[in-house]
Amino acid sequence: MSAPLRSYQGFGIAWLCYVLSRHRAALLCDDPGLGKTRQALAAADQLNAERVLVVCPAGARQVWSQEIARWLPGWSDRVFIVEPGTPQLATQRRTGTAGPLVLIVGFDEMSANESRVPGYLQKTHWDLLIVDEAHYLKNPSNRTKAVYGAVGGDEGVQSACQRVILLTGTPTPNHAGELYQHIRTFWPKAAMLRAKNRPMNQVEFEEEFTRYVDTVHGRQVSGSKNQAKLRKALAPVVLRRRKAEVLPELPPLIVQDIPLGPPRDQTLHPLSRSLAQRLTWSLTKANDDLLIRALHNPDGQLTTLRRELGELKVQPTITWVQERMQSVNKLLLFAWHHSVIEHLRRGLEEFDPVVITGETGPAGRSNAIELFQNRGRVRLFIGQILAAGTAITLTAANEVAIVEPSWVPGENVQAICRAHRLGQRDSVLASFLYLPGSLDERIMRTFRRKASEISELQGDQHASADQPDLRHAARNASVAPGSRLDRCAAGASWPAI
Repeated sequence: MSAPLRSYQGFGIAWLCYVLSRHRAALLCDDPGLGKTRQALAAADQLNAERVLVVCPAGARQVWSQEIARWLPGWSDRVFIVEPGTPQLATQRRTGTAGPLVLIVGFDEMSANESRVPGYLQKTHWDLLIVDEAHYLKNPSNRTKAVYGAVGGDEGVQSACQRVILLTGTPTPNHAGELYQHIRTFWPKAAMLRAKNRPMNQVEFEEEFTRYVDTVHGRQVSGSKNQAKLRKALAPVVLRRRKAEVLPELPPLIVQDIPLGPPRDQTLHPLSRSLAQRLTWSLTKANDDLLIRALHNPDGQLTTLRRELGELKVQPTITWVQERMQSVNKLLLFAWHHSVIEHLRRGLEEFDPVVITGETGPAGRSNAIELFQNRGRVRLFIGQILAAGTAITLTAANEVAIVEPSWVPGENVQAICRAHRLGQRDSVLASFLYLPGSLDERIMRTFRRKASEISELQGDQHASADQPDLRHAARNASVAPGSRLDRCAAGASWPAI
């Protein structure tokens, strides 16, 4: 490693080695921006992993390659990125150069129809699997089945991996039920999670740990319950640290809600204004659980209304940004719809904006980030929350504005943490922009309650008093006494999820 580890990072590395000496998988869910990638790479090095498979979002593939070159340069000659549609995998078995082999694969290649990548990976032995942004596997989707296997069927790519490190800053973006896919794959026999002397199935897990309603359209989960019981069951294999706990020197994050002025054009198309008003009124009057269920399962009318509300916010947002840019040097803007992003880009050209959406390729992403971080004239970054909310660092700005929030609270947190992370020297101000009296305002209030519930599940207000001493753990994980990792471990706490 070319730069000193921070003490909490040394602790995390020792913890990963310790847990993986006793369990097959560990979940590291530090806050975004605390260096989970570096900790995972250092643990891989400590574990002497010779064949490492990294599965990550498509936009993070180049980031992983760059991080390996930065922190483990001796590995660089054996790092391969699987690009969509390339036959590169066919040559991997014949490579004979020295050093660990690292294969970086995007979730898109794992889930694509007729993709041969999962089958190939499953036939190859891997010393270590690293799943970045592991919350992408929270549902029984094609990519989850490719990596974890289907329930009662094949065991997926993970079955070919000796050890597994799961990384995510938002382990439960919505509710406790999103942990089930990880639990059924790696920790099914956790004592507190057994029903009738066997591992819980998903229905039983949701009944035990979530608030839900069964409807003719299936089960709709709206929240969590019994969080303390779940935290206790997973404490041996889960580590979560908050920025305030381990980086007290990091400038604070301030979050505020900003009401926008009225839009110039208040016409909604193609919905009639009366229909939009009725729909907004009904959702505004619904209780929190009903609103969350509607947001998770939007119909065509609600989806259209969401887009049109976003487009109505464009002009007031442009006015607000123009005013803010008189006081700040650089700013991050996040939205949901491509039409909203494009309108913002055109209306704010005076600030030389760069844009990242799901359609931006790897070279375009790297170029946009480099320009924003290093060119003074590029003062504005506009990103689609899902495409630009993870795996990038944008600390040149210390102000973030969410124009269209995601309906998954954790995705908004991820976006804000592009600026509030290691390397940030100033306090970060995050503003949620809303139209007074609209659905936006009600959603934000609901999210406040939901965020508090998720925080309780993740133990953000709790510390575990019954965890083993990490100095002993580090030594049992083959960390030499007196080494940097051992010194980091001494006296450290062992927080639960």
